[in-house]
Amino acid sequence: MSEPIDRKTVESVARLARIDLPEDQIDDTASKLGDVLTYIGQLEQVELPDDVEPFFGAIESVNAIRPDQLTDSVDREQILSNAPDADGEFYQVPPVL
Repeated sequence: MSEPIDRKTVESVARLARIDLPEDQIDDTASKLGDVLTYIGQLEQVELPDDVEPFFGAIESVNAIRPDQLTDSVDREQILSNAPDADGEFYQVPPVL
């Protein structure tokens, strides 16, 4: 990045990120933020060969979503048979106020 980060920019970023940044740390944070942006600028200049594939992680992940299939639901009476108290249609619980 060609221009340094000023105090006003740091204060704006801290406000947007909802970070309470003490007054005595603003200049140090501006310097560190400038260093990060300089490093990102260096990374943007890296040119990779066309045959390099993107790297997404150390292990290969597989989409674990199964296809939708219609199945029969569990019978209501069977579910309510395990309830300590039921009225035949719903669980009965004490009121919570």
